[in-house]
Amino acid sequence: MSQTADRYAKALFELAQEQNNLEAVQATMTGLRNLILNLEDFRQFLSNPLLSYEERCAILKALFEGKVPELSYKFLLFITYKSRLNILKNIIESFDDLYLLNTNQIRAYVTTVSPLEKEDRVFVNQRLRDKFQHDMLTKWLTNPSIIGGFRIFVQGKVYDYSFKGQLEHFFQQTTQPA
Repeated sequence: MSQTADRYAKALFELAQEQNNLEAVQATMTGLRNLILNLEDFRQFLSNPLLSYEERCAILKALFEGKVPELSYKFLLFITYKSRLNILKNIIESFDDLYLLNTNQIRAYVTTVSPLEKEDRVFVNQRLRDKFQHDMLTKWLTNPSIIGGFRIFVQGKVYDYSFKGQLEHFFQQTTQPA
């Protein structure tokens, strides 16, 4: 992340804590991240240099005023005033990192060939909690191409226990010259 995004995220995080509004602001940041990831029009709005400050504020007002916590709305207006709306995604990621650290949580992505039963999910979550000593926010994904087994992505590292990954590793080991 950029230092600028980190500073804005930290300021928002501290204000949300002071106002006992952290959960609501986190939910708003998650919603904004989803908009950025899923809506090309919203991404273009954030980075469009042709829009004036007044036009940006009018759009933000129409989209968010009264629909998100007041602190979140005012923050969006503030970063618009500072011409930082184009780094909103980075600010959100930094904010999320602060939130997870503060709440002793880690995000994990578990990929399996087919959906796991509830008992298996609980088992995997418990093992991850034991290993990383944090509560886990787990996203469950399916990918038939892994053939079997599973892959876990957590804290920037991939733990690949898929059949496909094991086969690829095996073939790499056997094709290297001795």
